[in-house]
Amino acid sequence: MLAGYYTIASGMLTNQRQIDVIGNNLVNFETPGYKAERLLTDTFEEELLRRQEGYNSAVLGDGTGSVINYTTDTETIFTMGNIKATDRTGDVAIGGAGFFNIQSPTGQNYLTRNGAFTIDSEGYLQLQGYGRVQGMNGPINVGNNFDYNVTPDGQVTASDGTALGKFLITVPLENSTMERLDNGMFQVTAGGVQSADGNYSLVDKSLESSNIDMNEEMTALIQAQRAFQSCSSALQIIDNMNTKAATKIAAV
Repeated sequence: MLAGYYTIASGMLTNQRQIDVIGNNLVNFETPGYKAERLLTDTFEEELLRRQEGYNSAVLGDGTGSVINYTTDTETIFTMGNIKATDRTGDVAIGGAGFFNIQSPTGQNYLTRNGAFTIDSEGYLQLQGYGRVQGMNGPINVGNNFDYNVTPDGQVTASDGTALGKFLITVPLENSTMERLDNGMFQVTAGGVQSADGNYSLVDKSLESSNIDMNEEMTALIQAQRAFQSCSSALQIIDNMNTKAATKIAAV
């Protein structure tokens, strides 16, 4: 009977985590450049074998997997969203690979595909709430040039053609560790970044949409909610069975 508790409890936890992940995707549907997140799960035995020395996936044959799910992690889907024209100076989309680089007032460095930039009180391009946009030679300062332009290779120029800087577009180095943060922000926690030159083309006065498929997310949400409700009902049935069994034993 305890095995039934464990199985159902793992199912409830996994489905609740799934609901949370999907909910976060739906909340960020309108966030420029946001990348969908997916929940990864394994059975308990798969996770145990993975952590043992000499793990071989071939060891797990039919019938060996535990029915207890183990929520291992989430993965980010980095497929590119659609690029839509906004006609607003400050909006920039990345076509192809790479991330914008943002530095917070405390010196924290972030990566993002969100190009909805504004100008701060000192004339620097910023991503509101996170920090200044980094260029090849430090933060980009456009001063009072509120009608600047961005070329495909990242050059920022005033309306009279004066060069104001160039966007720093990077990708993580191979084997780097990138941590996912809120609102489509990322941070490299191990390793580093390198220039994405040649692998991107910036689109001025445009934004990359999130890559969230609303229909797919809603379908997955309904499935996860139904599965959670089924687990909850099954748990109640087992609890009732245990109560009846305990009552009969006490009556003997």
